[in-house]
Amino acid sequence: MIILGIDPGLNTSGYGLIRIDRSRIHFIAAGTISTAKALDFSEKLVILFKTCGEIIDDHKPDVCAIEETFSNVNPRTSLKLGHARGALILAAKMKGCPIHEYPATLVKKSLTGTGSASKEQVKYMVQKLLNLQELTGKMDISDALAVAITHYNHLRFNMIKP
Repeated sequence: MIILGIDPGLNTSGYGLIRIDRSRIHFIAAGTISTAKALDFSEKLVILFKTCGEIIDDHKPDVCAIEETFSNVNPRTSLKLGHARGALILAAKMKGCPIHEYPATLVKKSLTGTGSASKEQVKYMVQKLLNLQELTGKMDISDALAVAITHYNHLRFNMIKP
């Protein structure tokens, strides 16, 4: 089984792919989908939608796991992030990839044991669980891989149906 994890963002969205083979987790690929800050809002959504679709076409994941939107102090920012999430979810659904959503606190708890873990603690656990010497790049990448691992943990402990 291949799981695509997504950490949504309007300017930078992280993605990470893992493969489950006989109860073992294997790293496949990870990266970011970046949009230029100067781009029109609708153009950013198009880039997120198209690039996510290309990632799905390239790697053929069986399922997609995405982090839920958190409430931001600025409602306008939260609304824009919701649009970005919507574009990513729509891309996955249009490619026939089932979607599962997880709140950030659950992702942190799934990997570290506490819902208030720092991004650095999450990154450390992602590296350990995937046996990666160094996970370079933005925190969006480790966050996306953490979402994918959280989905696997939920499958493994029969918390959801595959």
